[in-house]
Amino acid sequence: MDDHRLKYKMAGSLKATITGKYIYTLLCDYAGAKGRIQISIGKISKLLNISRTAVRRNLHRLEESGYIMIHTKSDDDGTRKANVYELI
Repeated sequence: MDDHRLKYKMAGSLKATITGKYIYTLLCDYAGAKGRIQISIGKISKLLNISRTAVRRNLHRLEESGYIMIHTKSDDDGTRKANVYELI
């Protein structure tokens, strides 16, 4: 089975909302070989044309379900940066 079909089959089997599945698939598409991506909620929102609130809510649901880990990032001065999302 090719990578795309496997990825979509895996996303389809997630116990998540349709929006959560879209977000998970996007993370899979952009994650590197280590299964990690640093991307802002705003960027995900624009790419999928869904609200930032829906993105935030579904990312936390994906984390609570054990599908991803969210790593918060900040600069040395404490300024928040885009989170890093790790696929489990």
